[in-house]
This record gives sequence, structure tokens and C-alpha cells, in this order.
Amino acid sequence: MFQHTGMSVTPNKPLLAGLARTLAGAGLLNEERTYEAAQEAAKRKVPFVSFLVESKLISSSDIAWVASKEFGVPLLDINAFEFDPEITKMVAENLIKKHHGFPLFKRGNRLFIGVSDPTNLQALDEIKFHVGANTEAVLVEEDKLAKAIEKALDAADTSLSQLGNLCKSPRSDR
Repeated sequence: MFQHTGMSVTPNKPLLAGLARTLAGAGLLNEERTYEAAQEAAKRKVPFVSFLVESKLISSSDIAWVASKEFGVPLLDINAFEFDPEITKMVAENLIKKHHGFPLFKRGNRLFIGVSDPTNLQALDEIKFHVGANTEAVLVEEDKLAKAIEKALDAADTSLSQLGNLCKSPRSDR
């Protein structure tokens, strides 16, 4: 790929796209470092935003604010949100982990998914197919989203283990 730089044309890395381009354009990270971060996240098979926050390259709140403004996606403070375990159960745990998307609430035939990267349309589409409902992104700060996912999945695991213990315990009415 070539990029025109003034008077000469020089070979260059692929152009940044989506959220990576937006973050670089907002000056939160220079283009070179953004490209390297995207490559490293892909190599480690972790979400781009997760990599940026875990590596302390950009704060979670800065990413969320810029993404919300740029893509017109509402920003939710997930710490002020009360989860409904029935909504969480609508999406398989493997999809929540794979796409780093968390089911927040449902209105009619629309499931609202908390995400830290609103450009990850593949995640929304796969969840949409899985649950049989339209999906809509709601932006959540990465660090808060990761904690909410962990908390909700731990609660679901605890509920399942308690149910398993109930099934294993001898019945008292025999």
C-alpha cells in the first residue's frame, strides 16, 4: 500500500480504520503507536480497546468519551446500572467473552449490548443471530465493562454451582 506524502509516494503500513483511526485523529495516540497497538492486540487475540487500557496507553474514560462523540453512541456509566440476570442469560457466556459485549437490557425486540468498541459490528451481528433480536450498542468504559462482565459471569457460575449442589443433596422427604 502507498501513501502520498507531499511530493513523493512512499510505501506505508495499511491505513488505520474504525476506532483506531478515531483515537489517532483525536491525538490520544500517534498513528505509529496506534498501528503497533492494533497489531499487538490482534497478535494476542484480545480486543483492541482492552489492550489499550491494560497497557495504560489510553484511559478507559478518554476512549469512551471520544468514541461516543465520534460515533454517536450513547455512553452509560455501568456502575450506576442494575443488572437483570435474566437478560444476562440471553447471551451465551462464550459470546460475551469472545466479543466483550454485555447484554444490558431489552426493549421490545431490541437487546442493548454494552461494548467498549462501537465499531465492532461483527459482535453485535453474532449476538443478534444468537438471541434472535435486534441489537444496539451502548458504550461503556472498558475497565468498568470488564468488571461488570466478570461480576455477572461469576454470579451466573455461583448460581449454577448452587443449583448443582441442590440437585446432588439427598432429599429430606424420602
